Amino acid sequence: MTDAARSEGTARADEERLAHALISRGLLTRDEFQSCRPGAGDAGPQALLTRLVAAGFLTAHQAERAGKELETLLGQQIPGYQLLEKLGQGAMGTVYKARQMSMNRLVAVKVLHSRLAANPEFLQRLTREAHLAARLSHNNIIQAIDVGSAGPLHYFVMELVEGRTIREILEAGKVYEEREAVEIILQIAQALQHAHRRGLIHRDVKPANIVLTTDGIAKLADLGMARETDDAVLARREKGVAMGTPYYMAPEQIRGRQNIDGRADLYALGATLYHLVTGKPPFLYPETDRVLMAHLEEELTPPDHLNQALSSGLGEVVEFLMAKDRRRRYRNADDLIIDLECILSGEAPKLARRQMQASTLAALGEGEAEEDEGSPAQSGPPYAWVWIAILGGLLALSFLVNLILLVRRSQ
Repeated sequence: MTDAARSEGTARADEERLAHALISRGLLTRDEFQSCRPGAGDAGPQALLTRLVAAGFLTAHQAERAGKELETLLGQQIPGYQLLEKLGQGAMGTVYKARQMSMNRLVAVKVLHSRLAANPEFLQRLTREAHLAARLSHNNIIQAIDVGSAGPLHYFVMELVEGRTIREILEAGKVYEEREAVEIILQIAQALQHAHRRGLIHRDVKPANIVLTTDGIAKLADLGMARETDDAVLARREKGVAMGTPYYMAPEQIRGRQNIDGRADLYALGATLYHLVTGKPPFLYPETDRVLMAHLEEELTPPDHLNQALSSGLGEVVEFLMAKDRRRRYRNADDLIIDLECILSGEAPKLARRQMQASTLAALGEGEAEEDEGSPAQSGPPYAWVWIAILGGLLALSFLVNLILLVRRSQ
């Protein structure tokens, strides 16, 4: 990012913070602020005050007074935190870099959009996300620090992570090599292991919710859709509702099943691994309905069929993770971790390989049963005659041995 772009971003962030302060004091509405958005090169708190006066939303006296109190308005909207710059904006709120004054450390502060703050459901969701995050303490999960309200501002303070999301890296055109991808997925598997053991399921594992730090540490973010496994009330309320992101959703989430468990997160992690090593999600269609139906019904093209540099072992792990029937997936993150560590050690994935062999034998068994039911014995597959020949040879050998023994006894 250039210095000019960084300076403009900071100016626009200061405008947002000033607007929040004026709105909280009842001097301005969100709609009035939106109508006075700056043009190119016209950003900054003083420029905003000038536009508000020109539009008749503030008097010259109010603007002058706000200008004198600018530093206070910008830096002390949330007690104990000094907002520094805007980092990004999502569906629920705006995220700022801030300084926690009591600890003299940098943090990230998510401020709920004012249009949502009037809705108790969104306030409850923000608080719930923070409380669930506070139950987790793991190096591969972004840590919760604080949650609260200051006037009309409702905020969630969390660990500040310097880095980029995996989604941003993929969108820049990167396709991960096998080892690097497995190392990232292993870290997130360990994060899910920690969460699942504490009765939490994430329900929205995807590249956009994995942040890779400048030190190469992968951190799982955004518990906005997380749910306690034993939260029967919420499970009943959400029954029939598809929760998640279409490209990475497990079939049981798509169907809105009530008894979702950690295996849904493992499916999404498998879809994420697929994206990392192939450069695209498993079922890449423009229509959301078609993507969802593909997760339910379409056979997965193994990633090692698309990227010849990948090992068959990695393909087996992905297929095991993304089995449409969750009973055919890894039982838990613990088992997945075993196989990922096998791959990193240059070995075949033990559990995935065993599952693939069992599935192959089951498919062969089903095929033989179908042949037996629909065709005469002589029209069966060639390998049936091989077994018949072997069995006949064994019977002949047994007969010959018994005959020799009988002759010896009679001598």
